[in-house]
Amino acid sequence: MTDAAADRVERLVALLGLARNAGKLAVGVSAVEEMVRKGRRPLLVVATDAGAGLRARAQRWQPVRRVLADAVSGADLARALGRDKLSVVGVCDPGFVQGIEKIGF
Repeated sequence: MTDAAADRVERLVALLGLARNAGKLAVGVSAVEEMVRKGRRPLLVVATDAGAGLRARAQRWQPVRRVLADAVSGADLARALGRDKLSVVGVCDPGFVQGIEKIGF
């Protein structure tokens, strides 16, 4: 991974941590499914090493803004958000979504 790519990943996980602290992040499959079920259109971040079943499931969830499936590993995502294991998060807040898009994802 290049320095620029590593910097983008670090900025992404830092922003996701801020979203979690602000109560604007759905963490894990159940929380993300609930967000989608309520029609909130989250931007999903799916770990690069997530299983094929979860990746396919995330692609079927509607409505969503976008699915980022090539941004961050599950280990990095879990470590940044204080979990042992994590494969998917969702964020709806326009400010955080815009911040993620500004990073270049």
